[in-house]
Amino acid sequence: MIPGSSDRNLVTGINVTPLVDITLVLLIIFMVTATFISEQALQVNLPKVVKEEKAPHPAMVVTMGAKGELKFNQLDTNPEALQKQMAAEVSSDPNVRIIIKADKSVPYERLAVVLDAVKLGGVMKVALAMDRK
Repeated sequence: MIPGSSDRNLVTGINVTPLVDITLVLLIIFMVTATFISEQALQVNLPKVVKEEKAPHPAMVVTMGAKGELKFNQLDTNPEALQKQMAAEVSSDPNVRIIIKADKSVPYERLAVVLDAVKLGGVMKVALAMDRK
């Protein structure tokens, strides 16, 4: 300290205003980018329904594309591998819930194959995703 100076000129606190500003800007950036990342795996046109029901949460998603693509939690799979994955999920959690998102142009036969794979894997709670009219 300089001899003869007073303690009144000392800064004893930290200015946190710039820290709060930066934190809020980063929070806004993360919120905006998270919405774009959430559903970019496989785009499907879901069939429309009049009455809407709440989907079970948390649930795992099986997606069927219009060209025959099959994904389980955004990873490529096939019906045989899906059945094994379902059995593994049921062994870790017997109350596992599955939502099947199938494109509206998918033939019923292909949907039935996937439903069979899920059911033969031991899953008891299966829902079909629909868009509201």
